[in-house]
Amino acid sequence: MSNRYERSQLMLGQRRYELAERELRGLLADEPNDGIALALLALCILHAKERMIEASDTAQRAVAVAPSEPLCHYALATCYLQRNRFDEAEAAIQTSLTLDPHDADAFAVLARAMFGRKRYEDALATVEQGLAIDPEHGDCSSLRAITLERLGRDTEAVAAATNRLKLDPQDPMAHASYGYTLLQAGDYQQAQVAFREALRLDPANEMARAGLITALNNRSFLFRMVHRFYVSLSRLNGKAAFYLIVGAWVLMQLLSRLAEQYPVLQPVVFPIIVLYAMFVILTWIANPLFNTFLRFHPFGQHLLNRSQTWASNLIAPCLLISGCSLIIGVLCSDIWLGVLAGAYWLGMAVPIACTFGMEDQRRRVYLGAITVAIALIPVGGTVLSLLADSSVPVISSFSWFAYSLLAFQIGSNLLGTRPVKA
Repeated sequence: MSNRYERSQLMLGQRRYELAERELRGLLADEPNDGIALALLALCILHAKERMIEASDTAQRAVAVAPSEPLCHYALATCYLQRNRFDEAEAAIQTSLTLDPHDADAFAVLARAMFGRKRYEDALATVEQGLAIDPEHGDCSSLRAITLERLGRDTEAVAAATNRLKLDPQDPMAHASYGYTLLQAGDYQQAQVAFREALRLDPANEMARAGLITALNNRSFLFRMVHRFYVSLSRLNGKAAFYLIVGAWVLMQLLSRLAEQYPVLQPVVFPIIVLYAMFVILTWIANPLFNTFLRFHPFGQHLLNRSQTWASNLIAPCLLISGCSLIIGVLCSDIWLGVLAGAYWLGMAVPIACTFGMEDQRRRVYLGAITVAIALIPVGGTVLSLLADSSVPVISSFSWFAYSLLAFQIGSNLLGTRPVKA
């Protein structure tokens, strides 16, 4: 029996998940209530994203049949972690650590749960506890580098990732975390090298794939500015980031009111508001927009997944039609109509980007339906204007269209932070 455990664990370590699952199911055929085999099976099938719910159910069964086995609680915590259910993950791994307080793997999972809730100082302290048990622990070392970066300690983060790489140059996560710290510190060219090596060692490494896409897109100065904004924003706690965004919006409203009261300020205020609006929209659509150009890169075209490709397929035409609408409006001496049409297609790029940026398939369908509803608002306003021979309905519809886009962006971001339920 112990040999079969060892074989399945070896296969898991080698990422031979199908063989490991077959071995573990053989164990469970002999003993259906084997808690350790159930826990290992949960960890095995968890690597298939579409089977996360099944993995969680298996881990819960493992805990039910073997509540005193630390590995069962560890497996359940890992399943919760993969589903962004950080509170439950922390509770489960705390139970595992109560049963076995000297498990560096458990400290790594606990730190990831804290990291997911942006408790970076707590995550760093937890990682240090894991490294005190095993100074060369791979996950703790890599997570320490990433956590240091989140705390704004870029130099220390790169040094920590470099040290981890020296200890195990064949670990794909070591290369991925090294590339991540370089990327966030602004060295996107060296980050590309690190991510490529991580993918060579593990072609399924999601962190390296996503990191390499961002690193390649950083070749554009415009994308680098957006990326630096995101990096700075992500290092703030949730409330500070929210207040910053709302504060900027309130400031734009005040400037607009000021320009209305003092027309002499309009030549200064209007460009500021336009640039602000363009930057906001760019931060919403930057990834799929630049992924469109990445599709012409000899290596980058193989990095995009299906959702990213579809987002690119839809957003690129929206932006092209938006630009053409403005040009046609100018050529036809109807600038107002050209601006409205251009704003419509530019605005539609926002919900499309948010929809395909959602990982959960059910949520993506839900957001897609709302996107269609938003798209129909100006269409309805245009029809009413034609029927009433008045411009009031179409102008009103575009106001509702703008507010709907803002609400959609806020709502989709909030939805994205919520854990995926069964």
